[in-house]
Amino acid sequence: MSDTNRHLPRRPALPAPRASMGVVVVTAPSRVEALRKLVAAGQYHVSPRWLATKIFRAAGVKVPE
Repeated sequence: MSDTNRHLPRRPALPAPRASMGVVVVTAPSRVEALRKLVAAGQYHVSPRWLATKIFRAAGVKVPE
């Protein structure tokens, strides 16, 4: 076994995931704050089911029925 090469070549790093592959894009803090104010004032409603579905899909998890 002395003639075997124990040193394996270094593997290249995996490329970073792109937004087109289903990765959620971070929203600007000012827009998040504006939406928060609308929700607090009762002028904007987000369905908990819709929100959960978006989170599950972004995580790549099957949505429970």
